[in-house]
Amino acid sequence: MYSGAWAPRPNLVIVCFDVRHEKISFNKMPKDVLIMLSYSVLIEYKGKLASIVRHRSLSFRSFDIWILEDVKKGDWSKQTFELPYDLVNMTSPGTNKAGEIIFAPKELSRDAQPFYILYYNIERKDLRRVWIHGIAEDEGFRRRYGLVSDCNVSVSPQHVEIEFGVSAMKRKEHEKDRFCSSRTMLQRIPLDLKKMTRLQVKPHQKKPLCKVESRRPSKLLHSIPLDLEVEIMTRLPVKSLMRSRCVSKTWSSIIRSQGFAEAYYAMSSSATRSRFTVAFSNSVFVKGDAQRLFIFSSSHESSSLAANLHMTIPSLSLSHVSDCPSVHGFVGCCHGFQFTICNPSTGQFVTLPCKGNRTSLGYDPVDGQFKALSLVPTPVRGYHICVVHEVIKLGGGGGVESRNMVTSPPYSPLTNRLCINGFIYFGAWAPRPRTNPVIVCFDVRHEKISFIKMPKDILMSYSVLIEYKGKLASVVRHQPLSFRSFDLWILEDVKKGVWSKQTFDLSYDLVNITSPGTNKAGEIIFAPTKLSHCAQPFYIFHYNTQKKDLRRVRIHGIADDEGFRRHYGLVSDCNVSVSPEHVESIAFL
Repeated sequence: MYSGAWAPRPNLVIVCFDVRHEKISFNKMPKDVLIMLSYSVLIEYKGKLASIVRHRSLSFRSFDIWILEDVKKGDWSKQTFELPYDLVNMTSPGTNKAGEIIFAPKELSRDAQPFYILYYNIERKDLRRVWIHGIAEDEGFRRRYGLVSDCNVSVSPQHVEIEFGVSAMKRKEHEKDRFCSSRTMLQRIPLDLKKMTRLQVKPHQKKPLCKVESRRPSKLLHSIPLDLEVEIMTRLPVKSLMRSRCVSKTWSSIIRSQGFAEAYYAMSSSATRSRFTVAFSNSVFVKGDAQRLFIFSSSHESSSLAANLHMTIPSLSLSHVSDCPSVHGFVGCCHGFQFTICNPSTGQFVTLPCKGNRTSLGYDPVDGQFKALSLVPTPVRGYHICVVHEVIKLGGGGGVESRNMVTSPPYSPLTNRLCINGFIYFGAWAPRPRTNPVIVCFDVRHEKISFIKMPKDILMSYSVLIEYKGKLASVVRHQPLSFRSFDLWILEDVKKGVWSKQTFDLSYDLVNITSPGTNKAGEIIFAPTKLSHCAQPFYIFHYNTQKKDLRRVRIHGIADDEGFRRHYGLVSDCNVSVSPEHVESIAFL
């Protein structure tokens, strides 16, 4: 049993109590391991004692984790992490079996609010939020348990239930009575011949029909706990889940709830296989109502895949400067001063008017809120600068909850826009073209814009921003028209503006190719920017930065035969956008 203590002041030690021999000893440690007892929390990390030391006393934003590697020698190791946003009134009770650090509230809110815990994956630098249903989330709960004012709360991860002796025997008898008292699906259902009714024979029928009344095991369905039903539903495919809304009003209410949508997204994002979307329009020359945007999806599995059509959006085209990135299960596409948001899994979409012609979708993981950032250009001496921005907060039912205007120092946007952990990033010149390269950072939650300085070599006219292992990165190719050799710049520290650089050489040229990002394995994806004039196989490329290996993967079902092109009306050039690491979501617009 371990605890931190003063021994005596001002010396900090780890007090070690041997439960078996009932002896107490002290372990020395560096001063930084326990700066103050209010700042530090002792946890178990992968079977070892560890201390989480946050850098600020009231909130978690950045912290150090000190791990006791050798108890006898007193050897400690240190790692520093930075969360994408502040966690106020939170503590860390420990980790789960996957090694993710858990953050949990210290108090229940005075008002009825959802109860969340957060999981931080230290390898992917990813923070996800999980809603715990049934904890003080409505006024009925608070009245039932007599909760008034503030209530302290304690979360203990990795709890293990143990049953032995008479309790275990009683539980087995209870389970036996529960599942064997009513007939299960595997047992034969006897027919009551006396209750068989002969029906009238119709002219087109050769044999008489019999109506059979049998005792169906409906009690078994009612005996399944609701939480088990929810757990089963989170593992269903999206199409099956959408059909399951017709089972009952209860199921429909559960599937449409925000908490279930978040649980389903968490289950989908934890899957080992990652998915990607392929979006393309029928032609850049087709106008008006004849325009179509098609969204296909597939998964990164082998050297040959098949893509399936998820949805078709009418009167929408994809220009050569726009893309359709996937953000928390939703896909956003900008076409002029119109911005379309869709969910490929549910087939829903909504089109919103915008004040700017460069609009991108962002997601705040703290409040679970989608927002769109629209850049409003201002013409100045033959070029455009951005000072004013429109922030569109999406509401329920596919509507707009609010529209706010946000200002910033002048800049000229240059690269694609990318949303990572609640922030939208894109490259720009500030204050005008060909001056100072910066990364524009928009905080989705607080609706604030800041600049991140960067070396000039990172930002070129042919630079592409991607997410690389949870961090912002820039892929800079050495030649403007093809990929053969390129630099990978990774933003290691956002506050200090520290970048690292790696250079790679491909085994052959990739022409008319861009890099939309990486898959879950960390391989850099290269994908075409256009569909060919004629029917040709559609390929994407996976580059392993460790093995220096480039492999080609064919996506079947994407404009690879003339029948496909005629069916979807593909003529001339067709722009295409690939978004890797798409996660299926059942959230409703």
